[in-house]
Amino acid sequence: SSGINAEYGDRLALEELAKEADKATRNLLISQKEEEMAAKDQKAAEEALKAAKAADDQAKIEEAQRLKKEADERARTSKMIKRLNQAIQSRDIRELEETIGDAKKKKVLGVEEHVKEAQDLVDLLYAGMQLENACRDRSIEDIETAISRIKNAGYETVLAKEVNEAENLLVKLKRLEFLKRQVMELKQQTIAELKSYSQPPPIVKFVMTATFLILGHDAKEIKQWNQMVVLMGKTGKESLKRRVQGFEPDTMSWDVAEACRDILAGMDTGSVADVSAGAAAFYIWCDGMVEERLSLPKVVPKELKELRRASLNREESNKNLTKGRTVAVLSRRSRSRDRIEAPSSKVRPDRSKSTGKSTGKSPAANRKRR
Repeated sequence: SSGINAEYGDRLALEELAKEADKATRNLLISQKEEEMAAKDQKAAEEALKAAKAADDQAKIEEAQRLKKEADERARTSKMIKRLNQAIQSRDIRELEETIGDAKKKKVLGVEEHVKEAQDLVDLLYAGMQLENACRDRSIEDIETAISRIKNAGYETVLAKEVNEAENLLVKLKRLEFLKRQVMELKQQTIAELKSYSQPPPIVKFVMTATFLILGHDAKEIKQWNQMVVLMGKTGKESLKRRVQGFEPDTMSWDVAEACRDILAGMDTGSVADVSAGAAAFYIWCDGMVEERLSLPKVVPKELKELRRASLNREESNKNLTKGRTVAVLSRRSRSRDRIEAPSSKVRPDRSKSTGKSTGKSPAANRKRR
């Protein structure tokens, strides 16, 4: 049913876009004809004015001047309408905004409806771009905000395909967030309990083996339980929780996903939880990551990996920028506080009683020395 609805929505969106394209083309052709007619009227008005001046008939001169002014205004209007229609047909945001700005700045009469149509298209294009960027950055909050704005603005029919894809991605991202939260909400005491095993139950070892394989470790690096205990004990960026939080399933190879699926075969959340609550949280995460990876193409497109890398680089740059600004603000505040809190009782040279350089001696001693 959902597939049929999505297909129907896509078809409506294509029909809507076709109508808009036809409308833009038709309007552009009409405005081109109107511009040609206005240019002819303008030329005829100029000829009439010349004839009136040659006849030296003041009444005819004034009438010809009035007609020429009207013809000039029509030509100006038709030219701007044509520019607006060209920009609308191009669907280029920069061209649209420049043309709208010129129409308002030059106060061209009779173009209000065309300006509104161009502005509505700009708003639509920006809404689509915002949704595209939010989906590329895989931000749940930004995707929800973009979808809400599109629906509130009435663009859901034109952007039906984009909205449908974004809503599907949103479901997937929320599920991944839920899976990560199972691990992130583990108390340190629970992880310490896992590390405390000298000989863990087989089900615990299998789950943690799958966890570290998914995170990119080679099988020989985690062959022994004590090797996994060392990895569980790392802190900072290398801590297990931080690595789980930053993991994306499309970075896992297909072979690793299949291997982990085989390792986890026959388990379920209940059977793992009966042995260890901590291992159960990692099992839920592993099972979800494997399922998600196997739902993707066997070879993840290079473009998707590049987009992910760019998104992560952007996030890191934003963090560094924020950190830099915070340090600068704190430094300024610290210097300001030092100036305010400088002790008022600090001894300073009494220059009113001595014209010499301060030597730390009294003014009398300075005079005697001179």
